[in-house]
Amino acid sequence: MTLEQNPEETRKFLETFKQELENIERAVSELNSAETDAEVIIHPEAETVEESAENTGMSEDRIVKTLVFIAEAPVAVMCPGDTTVSEQKLEALRDGEVRMAQPQEVKEHTGYRIGGVSPFGLEIDILMEESLLEKESVKPAAGSPVTGVLVSPEDLRKISEAEPVDVSRK
Repeated sequence: MTLEQNPEETRKFLETFKQELENIERAVSELNSAETDAEVIIHPEAETVEESAENTGMSEDRIVKTLVFIAEAPVAVMCPGDTTVSEQKLEALRDGEVRMAQPQEVKEHTGYRIGGVSPFGLEIDILMEESLLEKESVKPAAGSPVTGVLVSPEDLRKISEAEPVDVSRK
């Protein structure tokens, strides 16, 4: 894949890449330890599912959002990009109220910032929408809004140690 950008877009890309390098290295280290066929993808900055789909040519249902919720303990939820997490289903799974984490809380509990939250190297529970396992390949973030990982859903589950559950609005 060729990354074509004008000079201003390139400057912004490099600035984002420099700021997020430690997080990218963290995600890549987890992938290397797992010895999978996963591929790291570098693409123009994407902070939304729509931008990620446009920048990578992947359908939104194969883009994986890693969302953080606050319950009794924080929990990360991997969800297909074309849907959202059902808070009611999540509350039933967590036996109590949940709320979406604020940006500062996401950073505090994951080390990643919104737009680049990777499911790799997290020290909180991770749930995975079970419908992701039906895809041939998926793309979660790799620690930055300019990087992603092309990976099989089963490898994603294994590497992240996620529990597959029915948690999305369908």
